Amino acid sequence: MSAKLTFYCSHDAFFDDAVPRARFEKACAGLDVDLRWLPQNTPEPEARAALNRSDIALGWPEPKWVLESNLAYFQCGSTGYEKYAGKGLETKPRFVMCNAAGTMSIPVAEHGIAMMLAGTRNLHLHAVDAAGRRFVRRPPYREVFGATACVCGLGHIGTEIARMCKGLGMEVIGVARSKTHTIASEVYPLDRIREAVTRADHVFIVLPLNAQTAGIFDKTLFDAMRPGTCLYALARGAHYVAGDLVDALKNGRLGFAGIDVFTEEPLNPGSPLWTAPNCLITPHCSGRSVREHERLADLVIENIKRFKAGEPLLNTVMKTD
Repeated sequence: MSAKLTFYCSHDAFFDDAVPRARFEKACAGLDVDLRWLPQNTPEPEARAALNRSDIALGWPEPKWVLESNLAYFQCGSTGYEKYAGKGLETKPRFVMCNAAGTMSIPVAEHGIAMMLAGTRNLHLHAVDAAGRRFVRRPPYREVFGATACVCGLGHIGTEIARMCKGLGMEVIGVARSKTHTIASEVYPLDRIREAVTRADHVFIVLPLNAQTAGIFDKTLFDAMRPGTCLYALARGAHYVAGDLVDALKNGRLGFAGIDVFTEEPLNPGSPLWTAPNCLITPHCSGRSVREHERLADLVIENIKRFKAGEPLLNTVMKTD
C-alpha cells in the first residue's frame, strides 16, 4: 500500500502524554501518514465526518460510527473490545480491528501483586490505622512464599501475573483454554474452574468477558474455596456477583479481596463493597502506568507498517476480506 493514509486518533490520555505522543507523531510522518488528533468528546457530526475521511482510527468511537465509516483498520484503545462485538463489524468489508492487549499487562499484573501483598501483610488495615495515629499490630501476617496462586485467564496479563507469582516462590496453576502453559504447573479448562479454585490460596480473575464467564464468580464458586482464600478482580466487574462476594467476605470464605473493576463505575457510594470487611477497592486504575502510552505507540507504529505492507496485524480480533 503506497497511498498516503489518514489516521483519526481520539485518545485524550495518549495525546496528553507528551513524550510518546511526539514519538508517535514523528513515526507517522516518517510512514507518510496524515495524523489527526480529535478530543474524545468531539461532537458526533464532526467525529463521524473525520472518521469517514480516515483509513485508520485509534480510540473508542461508537460501533455504529465505525461500521458506517470508510475505516479499513480500527485500533481499539483498550484490551477489552466487547463494546464492538456483535455490532455488525464482523461483516464490514475489507476491515480489520485490533485491541491493545499487552500494553497494560505489566501494570495490571503489578497492581494485582501489590493487592496480594497488601492483603497478606494487612497493609490496608495499617493504612487506616496510620491515618488515625493508631500504632497497633494486625495479625495474622501471612506469607505468599509457598502459597498457591490460581490465575484465571492466562493471556498477556495472566502470564505476567503467573511470572511474578512464580518469582515470589509461589506455586502457580491456571484456568484457560490452552492445555499447557510455560509457567503454570497445571491448567484447568473453564468447566473445571471449581476444582482449580479449591486448590488456591490466591485467585486472580483476568478472564475474557463472555457469556460463559459473566457472573462465574458467585456463591457456588466462593463456597467451593477454602476458608480465607484471597481474591483479586482485575479484568471486568461482570465476572463476579457483588452481593455474593460481600457475603463471602463477611462469612470468612474469602479472607481478603482486592477489587479494581465494577459493573458500575464510579462505584455507587451506597455499594456494600465499600464497607465489606477486608476489601481493598481501587478505581479501575490497574492499567494506568507512566509507560502505557509508550507501549501503545509501539504497537500502533508496528501495525501501521504491517498495514502498509499488507501483512497480518498484531492483536487482530476481527478481520474480513
